[in-house]
Amino acid sequence: VILTGDDSCGGDRFALSDHRAAHIRSILRAEPGRLIRVGMLNGRVGIAEVASVDEGRVELICHFDTDPPVIYPAVDIICAVPRPKTIRKILVIAAMMGVKRLMFVRANRTDKSYLSSPLLTSAGWMPHLLEGLAQGGLTRLPQVSVHPLFRPFVEDQIDELLIKEKNWLRLLSDPEATQQLDAAWGDCDNCHIVGAIGPEGGWVPFECGLLGRQGFVGFSLGPWTLRVETAVTAFLAQLQLVSSRQR
Repeated sequence: VILTGDDSCGGDRFALSDHRAAHIRSILRAEPGRLIRVGMLNGRVGIAEVASVDEGRVELICHFDTDPPVIYPAVDIICAVPRPKTIRKILVIAAMMGVKRLMFVRANRTDKSYLSSPLLTSAGWMPHLLEGLAQGGLTRLPQVSVHPLFRPFVEDQIDELLIKEKNWLRLLSDPEATQQLDAAWGDCDNCHIVGAIGPEGGWVPFECGLLGRQGFVGFSLGPWTLRVETAVTAFLAQLQLVSSRQR
């Protein structure tokens, strides 16, 4: 359960009266005295004792005594804006799997109407990020941004967003690429990864070329035609596997 400062009643006590309280009552079936796992948003994790359970309110006594897991490697994702129901899934996946920044960009094969989705606002994406954090046992909220113009984003903004002092590996998911992720990884040592995941129809050649000129290296996720949310999951899972072999 992810908590925020707004939930505090003072000291180590926190009160919930929203969907989290319903989850504790109905899913966890927690009664007073039960211990549950909690995390402070952008802070530490720990254990909470259920102090009281009423029909519309749950009160917890919390102890945040452990740092959240460190996810390696550090990953940012550039994702072509998909249809709204897929945006929701990607938000959950990104938070659940420890993505640091999620940058949505309009691609050539992105329907312009997708940009008007309320999910691409802070109020719209926040509940799904919190759901992902709770699922993954993490607390650090990913940074989300929306970029409606592809070319200015790639040519003018990427270098500003990617801090130059860091050791970056820029990866482009491309079904036409011949190398797998482990080959694209090369001799990267303690790199911060940024991966570009295209729409279901794929990046067009112009977009691949523009990203390539900005240092993005193409790699293949396999022979399949993947949905965007599946590609994001596969990319993050493969990164974990490849990076663990390099350590």
